[in-house]
Formats: sequence, structure tokens, C-alpha cells
Amino acid sequence: MGNLSGSHDFTRIRRTIESCRRLKKDMTKLRLLFLFLFMTLGLGITTTAAQEVSTFEPVLSLLWNQVRMQPDDFSIGCMPLDAPVYSFLYNADDTFPLASISKLLIFIEVARRIDIGAISEDETVDVETLNRYNLPRTDRGAHDRFMEQYPPDVQAIPLLELAVGMIQYSSNAASDYLLDRLVSVNWDSLYQRLSLTSTTYPHSLTMIPLLMNNHETGKVTMADVASLSTTQGERFLDLYIEDELWRQDEIDYRSELRSQFPSWDVQAAILEQHTATGTVNDFLKVLMAIYGEGDALSTDVKMMTRTALRWEDSPFISDHYLEYGSKLGFYSGGTLTLLAYGYPYDGAPVISATFLRNIPQRTYRELLQQDAIGELAHWMNFNGCVGLREAITSED
Repeated sequence: MGNLSGSHDFTRIRRTIESCRRLKKDMTKLRLLFLFLFMTLGLGITTTAAQEVSTFEPVLSLLWNQVRMQPDDFSIGCMPLDAPVYSFLYNADDTFPLASISKLLIFIEVARRIDIGAISEDETVDVETLNRYNLPRTDRGAHDRFMEQYPPDVQAIPLLELAVGMIQYSSNAASDYLLDRLVSVNWDSLYQRLSLTSTTYPHSLTMIPLLMNNHETGKVTMADVASLSTTQGERFLDLYIEDELWRQDEIDYRSELRSQFPSWDVQAAILEQHTATGTVNDFLKVLMAIYGEGDALSTDVKMMTRTALRWEDSPFISDHYLEYGSKLGFYSGGTLTLLAYGYPYDGAPVISATFLRNIPQRTYRELLQQDAIGELAHWMNFNGCVGLREAITSED
């Protein structure tokens, strides 16, 4: 139920992208469509949605226990779009490691450039070049699953499909390739447009495992953390991509290792000190720009971004939502993040951002396995953000 890491049909993605290119629907028309769907489909679904809410409780109890154990390592924001006065915020201005949700900012910039003609809709990506960004055993096979959508001998893929795959499969190779493609990006301009004040710029995701461990330096220890830097990690990634000898040595080194990463507390320290960070409040602004009525993003950019985030192949989503979209982020070392939008058949549209850090290793694995953060998003959607304060502070 609500699994946030499933596969997607690229035939449907291509078809939807083409529709976004041809049809410049404004958000008012989209809301009218949702209203029509609710009137024609929603009557038989209301009781099912209500019944499903209770099934979240066993999974959410693990998450709430973690929150009560480490309240300072949890941040959340939930906003009903039709009634922002009922929003709930908790530690929403504290900065947290972002993990893969920073890819949403990369996607928005790619979509914006396509929209203004700075990148051609027809631009393609050389697959051999793209695959040089893929570091084995570091992204749980995300890039490989993305590439399985194509024939084994494919030589080029559309850049926009790569950007969609970055969101839906969370390929680190995809995000790193696109960052290099956006080499002259003015993040300040985008951040001003989105009113972001407390979020650092996106960076390579593959540089993180290289910073933690590589054949040149070995696994870092806590004593090394203070001397590390993002610049150093980016240099390792450049060597991996461009220097054939360094690249092969790194591949050989990783193929021999049983454990790829340093100790859990060292990973947590690196994520906190040397990776992109941001706040729940900032990412609620991002979601508002995508799903709200404002004009920070053009209609076409909104539609492309909603298409990338939207879930279509889940029976649970189809049974309960007019639209559901999300972006999950996680990294060993105890970081877990989720951005979500949900418009239940029997409810109002809700946006939410949930960040956790420094999660103990065993709890982190259980939360990830049970998709607890995804279940929380559904719980918030079906409850319209009501009950969060009680859930966080309850001793039960």
C-alpha cells in the first residue's frame, strides 16, 4: 500500500509528456476535471478510504516511537491547500539533510529551461556517457532499474525522460548527469522565484559514497569528517567519470568490499555536515509552487513536474486518489525524507514534507522496509492534517 519506490511504464510516461507539450491546461481546468471525476467516481469510494485509514496505525506506531525518542531529529509540515489556516508545522525551520528530494529542484530547473527554449524538447542523452556516472553498489540498483525500461542496445534516450526517471526511479547517475548539463545554472534565480531561504544548492549524489569511501582514501573515520568537503567529493566524481585508470581502480575496489560504507555515526555526520540541507518550510513552498494557484512556475513547468511526481500504477492510489504525487529521499546514516501531494476522492488536496535524521540503524531499516513515511503521507491526506500534534506528543 502506498509503496514509494515502485516501477513506472515509460510508454505511459512518454504519452503523458507529449500531452503536456501539446496541451497547455491551466490549473483551473485541472481542478474542474478533478471535480468532475469526484462527482462521477467518488460516491463509491468514500467508505473504503475511511476504512483504510485505520490500517496505517501499526506501521505508524514505529515512526511515532522514533519521533518521541528523538523529537529534535524530526520535522514535518502539512497543509490543506483549500484551508492553509489548518496547517501544522513542527521544527519546520530547522535544517535537515535532504537526500534525494533535492532532485526535485534539479527537475524543476530542467523543466524551466525546456519551457523557455534554453533546452530543446528533442535533446537526447548518450547512454554510454550517462552510464559513466553510475557507481556500482551505491544507489540500491536505481539506475539499473531505470535503464531496464529501454532495450539493452539503446544508444540515446530523451533528456526529458532522463529527468522523469531521476524523479521516479531516483537514479543518482541521472541527477549527476543533469547537474553537469546545467553547469551554468543560476540557483539564486530559481530560489528567489520559489522564495527559498534556508536550502543549500543541489550537488552530486554520487559524490557522497565517494567521500565516505574510495580506493584512494579508504573508509573515513569520525576524525576525518571535519576535514572533508563537498569540493573534495566532486573531485572524486570527476576522476571516476573522466580518468579511466582511476575509474577502473574504483570499480575493482568496490567489487571486493563486503561493506561499502563507514560506521553509521560517521555516515550521519557526513550527511549533516557535507551534503545538501534544507527546511520543511522551504519545501512546502516548492510544493505550493507546483500544486498551488501561484505563478512562481509556469503552467507547463507545473504540468511537467506533476507528471514526474504522479503515481499511476498503484491500485491503492487509483482506488483512493484523484491525484497522488511524491518524492522520497533516504540515505544510510539515518536520513529519511518525503515530499507528497494527495487529493483523496473524499477529501481536499494536501501537501506535506516530512524529514527525519539520525535514525538508529535498525529503526531506519524497519521504517524503510515498511514505507512508514509513505503511510504517514496517506494518513495526513485522509485526515486533512488533523491529529498530528496529538500523534507526536502522545505517550501511547
